[in-house]
This record gives sequence, structure tokens and C-alpha cells, in this order.
Amino acid sequence: MAAPPLTMIPMTDLQVTLPSANERRRGLRIMRTVATGLLVLSAAVFVWTLRVAPAGTWVGYLQAASEAAMVGAIADWFAVTAIFKHPLGIPIPHTALIPRGKDAIGRGLGEFIRGNFLAPDEVATRIHEAHPAQRLGRWLGQPDNAASVANQIAALAKTTVDMLSDEEVQGSIEAVVAARVRSIPLAPLIGGAIENAMADDRHHVLVDGVLAGVDKAVMENQQVLRDRLGNESPWWVPEAVDDAVFRRIVTGVRSFIADLKVDPHHQLRKDLDVRAADLALRLRESPEMQERVDELKEELINHPEFRAWAAGLWTRLKADLVHALDQPESAAHQRIAKTVRDVAQRLSEDEGLQETVDSWLAESAQRTLVDSGHEIVNLVAGTVERWDAKETASRIELLVGKDLQYIRINGTIVGALVGLLIHAVAENFV
Repeated sequence: MAAPPLTMIPMTDLQVTLPSANERRRGLRIMRTVATGLLVLSAAVFVWTLRVAPAGTWVGYLQAASEAAMVGAIADWFAVTAIFKHPLGIPIPHTALIPRGKDAIGRGLGEFIRGNFLAPDEVATRIHEAHPAQRLGRWLGQPDNAASVANQIAALAKTTVDMLSDEEVQGSIEAVVAARVRSIPLAPLIGGAIENAMADDRHHVLVDGVLAGVDKAVMENQQVLRDRLGNESPWWVPEAVDDAVFRRIVTGVRSFIADLKVDPHHQLRKDLDVRAADLALRLRESPEMQERVDELKEELINHPEFRAWAAGLWTRLKADLVHALDQPESAAHQRIAKTVRDVAQRLSEDEGLQETVDSWLAESAQRTLVDSGHEIVNLVAGTVERWDAKETASRIELLVGKDLQYIRINGTIVGALVGLLIHAVAENFV
């Protein structure tokens, strides 16, 4: 069933103006004065009928009415007052009900709220009827709302990244990378890579590259090599001889390299192939070679440069994340915004997802209320227990006392009518 359309209700229509404490106090004072005034009036009329009024049948009726009005007014005054305090300060039993039973009232109020307003099944039904998933999807579907949520998510992510301990994160990265490196069977992988390269003759490209690099290094460092030859040559050998020897060496080396580059069947290349194949085989099958490679891995993992790299990795990643989350036009920020829009669209259109989300919310609310409903009772009861007894009575009286004064007024009026009726029956039928 589709959810009813959302309607925009102006906030002014939702506002309820509650009377202030001063207004409540003033209203209570006025109604208390009225109720007390009726009692005083009844007493004055009764005294007047006894002392001043002339004899007559009607005076008897008035006297009976005023007498009964006083009784009703005093009785109801006692009843209303006994709710909040001891009448006239006298500790009469079963009076000052609220101060004496404050804690029980608080627990009862908590049980009432739990049983009537937060009953698990009732709350679950209300959640299903409200269709929160679809409503959320429609709300997120509005561009301004989607942008606001994306900004909040980005801000929350940035705050979370900022709050992370750099040392702990760096240690975690180092541990993860180290564990990953240790778990990789590096020796067989290297051996397999060598064999695969040799199977397609791709290793010749590597050899040619190495040879070209050696040739370039010889050419660019001739002066360094010449100086070294001069330092190693006996002092009595003429410099011209050293120059000639050096030129012959350089020429010979470069010629040898050139021969290796142009002749794929050169004996040295064949020897290298044999050695490479043997190395690949030992890397794959020799426990000793694999153990040696593992030792090299451990040396790499424990090297200070590796730890510095792990620390620098988090530092760079954190800086990039914070910068990206700060920029609305960044790819990360745009990705968050797109995700919010996608979620909004799915929540608005996918009835299956709506039902899943609504059911999850309802079940979560039910479990929470079943498992933690007693906490609601304890919260209300604990809050009321911390209140001062007299202050609690004053607060409740300020809240409902004005209406309770009508009990006194009604008691006075009803008492007068009953007194009048009784007197009439006594005069006419007895």
C-alpha cells in the first residue's frame, strides 16, 4: 500500500501556546478565591438566617441551603487540599497524598507510559502505517535535503578521520601490510614469473634493457672509471699507457655488449638462460631458496624505510581524504551526494526495499522496547524520585489545581441544592 502523500504544514499550524507558570499561578489564585468566596458567602448567609433574617418559611429553606453549601464546600476543600498537603498543617491520615506517594506515582506513571504509549506491538503497527522508508525517500529526493544530508555525511566522515589516532592507524596499516606480505608465497611467484617470461622469450627484452643500461653507464662514467684505473695503476706506468689501456677496455666492453645485444644465440645469453631456468626451478621447489626469500621478506618488513613508508601512506591518505571531504566539487564529495540521491530514488520507488526497511525499523523498535522497556519505567520513576516532595505537589497543583477548584465550587452549589431538597422533603412529607 502506498503511503499517503506528504503535505507541507506550516509551522505556525503546529504550534500550541501553553500557559506560562505565572499565568497558571494567576488562574489558580483566581479560582481558589472564587471557591473560597462561595464558602464565605454560604457562611454569611447562614449566619444572617440565624441572627438577622425575619421569621418565615423561605428563611428555613435559605438556611438549609446555606448550611448544606458550607458542608459541601468544606468537604470538597478538605478533599482537594488533602491531595497536595495536610489540611491546616494537621497530619491527618490519608492526606498529603502526592508528597507521600510521590515515588509510587512516578513508577505507576512510567508503567502507564510503557503499557499504553510504548507497547511494542502498537509501536510496530504505527511504524508500518507511517511508511517511514517511503517518506524518507521522498524527503531525500528534494535537492536541498539531499545536498544537506550529503554535506552532513561528509562533515561526519571528516570529523571521524580527524579523530582517529595517527599512531594506531599507522600501526594497523603496518601490521596489515606486513601480514599480507608474509602470507604471499613470494619465491614460487618469482619462479613462475621467470619461467613464464622465458617461455615467451620475453626475458630477452629485460636482458637487452640491462645491456643498454650497462653500456650507457660505461659511457657516462668514463672519467670516473679512468680515475679509478689511474689510482690502481703502478706509479711507474706512463699515463699515455694508462689512457691506451683504458680505451681498449672501454672499447672491448662496449663491443662485447654490442655483440650480446645483436646475437640472441650468444653463449653468454644461453648461460644466462640456463642460470635463470635453474633459479626459477629452485625458487619454486627448493625449501632452502624459499626460506632465504622469506628471510629477505622479513628484513624488508623490519627495515625502518618500510615503517616510514607505512606511516607516510596514512599521512598522505588522511590529508587527501580531509581535503576531498572539505571540497564540495571533489570526487569523494560528489560520490557521497550521488549515493544519497540513489538511496532516495530506491526508497521512493522500490516497494520491496520499503517493506524491508519498515520491517527492520518496526522489529528494532519492538526488540528495544521489549528488552529495555523497564528502563523507561526506571527513567520516569527515578526522575520523580529525585524531585522534592513539596515541590512535586506544588508543580502538580499548579498544573491541575485550577480545574480542581471547580470541584469545590460544584460541591458548594450541589451541597446547597441537596440541602434545599432535604429541607423541602422534611417540611412537606414528614
